[in-house]
Amino acid sequence: MAYTKQTWGTYQYDESKSLAENITAAEAANALVTVDKIKHIEDGIANEQVGPAGKDGATGTKGADGKAGASIKSIKLTKDEGGLITGGTATLTDNTTAPITVE
Repeated sequence: MAYTKQTWGTYQYDESKSLAENITAAEAANALVTVDKIKHIEDGIANEQVGPAGKDGATGTKGADGKAGASIKSIKLTKDEGGLITGGTATLTDNTTAPITVE
């Protein structure tokens, strides 16, 4: 059975009214979310029929090659007072730098 879409109204909560009055007004405006309406949505999702996947489309044209990647040109290491390496900096062939961390 095909899903029948619900028509929702709108209602803005009114602080000057009690909760019961707001619920009644929202229900009258068809804007109240109820268990039955949620079940209706869930049933529609459960009954959704999805057909088989279609055939793949034609292969597109090859895009332009990207720029060559940079590689490491040099490394400068940092030592603490005890001579332990604590980190450093790598300089790449495009002259950008990257930090080196030591764990």
